[in-house]
Amino acid sequence: MSAVLYVDSEPIQSVEDEPVTVSLEFPWETSAAHRCSACDEPLTATTAGYVDQSGDPECRLYDPDEEDGPDIGPHTVERVPLAWVNSAGISVNEAEDAVTVSISVGDPRGAFCFQVRRIPDDAPGDLAGRLVLHVPYPDESTPHQRLTALHAGTYVIG
Repeated sequence: MSAVLYVDSEPIQSVEDEPVTVSLEFPWETSAAHRCSACDEPLTATTAGYVDQSGDPECRLYDPDEEDGPDIGPHTVERVPLAWVNSAGISVNEAEDAVTVSISVGDPRGAFCFQVRRIPDDAPGDLAGRLVLHVPYPDESTPHQRLTALHAGTYVIG
């Protein structure tokens, strides 16, 4: 097999051997899932509301709705994009004639795996030589997370 690894549309020249697996890891254990849209501080949920890293519930860049509003106020909470993903990867398997995409969400011990593989040309039946797509489904024996069908091909996770 001959493959070229690209990062941000640029080929990576320093790969010694043909890559079999390429992945992105997201070290969210050091980051928060929420931040303040005004001051960009990471936020932590408490029983009294959201606080920044110093434990302060007040935002130093609070922007009141009215001109005569207070100079400080609560943080404006927003979710951090991609904070829900642990890792994303792609692997190729020449022996299986398959490409697998894995996406791990929430639980870092597993992943949702989507695979396209070619059925061998000499396989019995009508599928010989055809490409097939394997996707996660609600009643899998070892699911990464629970799936509920929203409509054909779309699932709610968790």
